[in-house]
Amino acid sequence: MKSFVPLNDCSEANQIVTYLQESAEKARASLSRELHDDMGGLLVSAVMDVAFAEQALPIGDRVRQRLTRVRTTLTDAIDLKRKAIEQLRPSILDNFGLFEAIKWEVKRQCQRAQLPCGESYPDVDRAFSEEASIVVFRIMQETLSIALRQPSVSSTHIAVDTDSETLSMRISHDGKTSEQMLTQEDTLAMRSIAHRVGALGGQMTVAGIDGGGAHYSATLPLSRLAAAPPKPSAA
Repeated sequence: MKSFVPLNDCSEANQIVTYLQESAEKARASLSRELHDDMGGLLVSAVMDVAFAEQALPIGDRVRQRLTRVRTTLTDAIDLKRKAIEQLRPSILDNFGLFEAIKWEVKRQCQRAQLPCGESYPDVDRAFSEEASIVVFRIMQETLSIALRQPSVSSTHIAVDTDSETLSMRISHDGKTSEQMLTQEDTLAMRSIAHRVGALGGQMTVAGIDGGGAHYSATLPLSRLAAAPPKPSAA
């Protein structure tokens, strides 16, 4: 299977793709904040008002049952809102760091696919910039999604590692995969992922495994991922 890389001979197209990807992430982050702050507050207030009515107003059993159903529906809506927020921008990414967010996403996808997933990660997380963290998370998230939907996959392995200069991620699976078997959707998705990797100065490869399966590998320079050092406080 060939390695997918960005179209380096078309810099203007690459700039457009980068702009669209960055704009999409900003829109997701903005919508996530609105859902959390505005809709979350409205739903919680509504639940509290219904609970007050149930306890304080002289109502019959039929109306009380309706209010209970409304409160249950609002509670379900709050849970749905939380899931939507996590899909838009996982809160664990901001609260606990990139590697913990990757572990959470791997567990979520593998449980949904009902497949065993081996994993290995560095012992210590690093300080990545907010912008780089979400891009690296999307690279892993989208690549794993492609790997899990290949034919006859029965297991996968995710390896994340760092050295003094690079962050590397490898996703492997044992399914039936070849360049000819990839759907157009998966081919375009892989090119989009490769562009994300290239925009951070890295390299993306997809290689077949003898006997079946494939490796999806991304290597990124830490210099493009690191968070800016804190500014010294004013004297």
